[in-house]
Amino acid sequence: MIRVETPDHAGSRDQARALTATLPADLQGETVLLDCSELVVGAPSFFDEMVKQVLTLRRADALEISGARDRARDLLERAANNRSVRERLRIAAPA
Repeated sequence: MIRVETPDHAGSRDQARALTATLPADLQGETVLLDCSELVVGAPSFFDEMVKQVLTLRRADALEISGARDRARDLLERAANNRSVRERLRIAAPA
């Protein structure tokens, strides 16, 4: 599993691209854990780009989300639904 932490303020596609820039180009066979526990505010464009980079372009088996608040979970689900990859998005239940 590859772990990625969100910044406390995640507001742009550029931030998501920078966050995923060090990931392998091909993530088939991998699960990426997106740790949102430090996230204070996140924009729809950031979450959409994370889904795009990890699940669509790099084809990870799964994007697992931990520590996300309701709004972040909703935005991630919307992005995954819009990109037809919802079955590969796993959101941990809030603690």
